[in-house]
Amino acid sequence: MKKITLDKENTLVNVSNSILKFFGVSPLNDTYAPLDELLKKTKKEKIALVLFDGAGKIVFDTHKNFIPFIYNNIFKAYKSVYPPTTVAATTSLTTGLYPLQSGYLGWNQYFKTRKAFINVFPSLDKFDHKIKYNPPVQTTELKVEYIWDLINKTYKHNAYRIYTFDYRIGKNFETDYEKFFSDADKLVKSHDFVYIYTENPDHLLHEEGIESEVIKNNLIYLNKKLEELVKNNPDTLFLLTADHGFKNIKEINIKNFPDFLETLKCKNFSIEGRFATFFVKNEKKFLELSKKYFGNDFEIYSKKEILENNIFGYGTPRENVDYNIGDYTLLATGDISLYDLDEPRSFNFVANHAGITDEETDIYLCVFNL
Repeated sequence: MKKITLDKENTLVNVSNSILKFFGVSPLNDTYAPLDELLKKTKKEKIALVLFDGAGKIVFDTHKNFIPFIYNNIFKAYKSVYPPTTVAATTSLTTGLYPLQSGYLGWNQYFKTRKAFINVFPSLDKFDHKIKYNPPVQTTELKVEYIWDLINKTYKHNAYRIYTFDYRIGKNFETDYEKFFSDADKLVKSHDFVYIYTENPDHLLHEEGIESEVIKNNLIYLNKKLEELVKNNPDTLFLLTADHGFKNIKEINIKNFPDFLETLKCKNFSIEGRFATFFVKNEKKFLELSKKYFGNDFEIYSKKEILENNIFGYGTPRENVDYNIGDYTLLATGDISLYDLDEPRSFNFVANHAGITDEETDIYLCVFNL
């Protein structure tokens, strides 16, 4: 078994807590020492934290010749959290909490209160996307306090956030990036702290893969708009990060393994396709068939091993964590991503994340306007 544990000093959680410390908020977890040193030396009093979803180290390295403004301002390489996926990682960055503490473990989780497997961010039923759970789990079972809320509570600084998914227009719900970046510029000028989030390149990477021309062109555009934003706000320290990286993958549908399904209490998995947790009724047979079918591409961890190795982080677990982690979890080390029996999909994934490979966990922190 590949032994993994989450680093206590070198992740998104630490960066977030360094920002809280800078604005006079007591950190919730350990800070990131390299960023602490930088923030001690800077004369800037404002910070803009920019997140390009999915733009991990592997993505920037692949396209480095086309993104000089970003690539020439890399400060440090560091790590996402486990699992390295948007729900867990962006929540860690925006709250300063580990997934263990926030309860945000992955894209899909089981909620006892709703008796359903729910896709966390959109609050949709995993098996029927026409069913939307209201009020959303983000505002109820998984309600958290974000770093901009904590900064505003000091009454000394003003903080805000802006997301590209609030800028979708037209029949095809395309994102109006020009208006998004224009509004981001206004917010940076009028606030001490702004969190700026773009859902790409993540969405495009799932469809196109890491080496795609589409990804290259998207990064060229983001590099250009970020450069404009940074240069228009010389009084603001800009930090750019990703939430996770990516890996080109092949998908396997678990319905192709009926004998494996028979070992399960629920004939599906939750959390993520590359960090898949299962509730098991026949442990011996489950372990035998997991190794047979998936052993070359996944490590098999028991619930006890997940918790003892601090894979979801540190601190006091949120109530839902105990029942969200199945009896066994398959953590991807190869290029296979599991696909669920009944889950509706609009396209097949070419690349994915949430596994425990370096391609998925390694990210950069870039700094501008030092």
